[in-house]
Amino acid sequence: MSKNWRDNMRTGIEIVDDDHQQLFALIQEFHANADANGGQVSVEKLGKILDSLQDYARDHFEREEYLQQEARYDGYEDNKRQHDELRRTLAVFVTKFKDGSLGEPRTATTKMRDFLDVWLSGHIVKTDRRMRGRILPWAG
Repeated sequence: MSKNWRDNMRTGIEIVDDDHQQLFALIQEFHANADANGGQVSVEKLGKILDSLQDYARDHFEREEYLQQEARYDGYEDNKRQHDELRRTLAVFVTKFKDGSLGEPRTATTKMRDFLDVWLSGHIVKTDRRMRGRILPWAG
């Protein structure tokens, strides 16, 4: 999956697309930091990025779920279930990172790279794009 935002990922809902682009920017920051430091992100930087991702994902999921409920979107339950799974998985990563059980910095960076690439790109392409044309573009 791509770590870069692409126009074909648009849902047509401005606030959702803006959120997705911001999430991609956070992931690109992670990748850029890893690439600039020999394939690993420092413990301090990784902690900051994880906290930012967790906060922003929480806020985004709440906004997206609200829009879906307001529109009586028939894919809401599946999307909510995936959001809940993603929240739990990210919380586990954060906990393991903070207690040191995610591994040494290079291993932790690799695990986070794999997770983030699949998580964000996969969810947007496979789930969120289904909203296109089903929730009014000016919603939010």
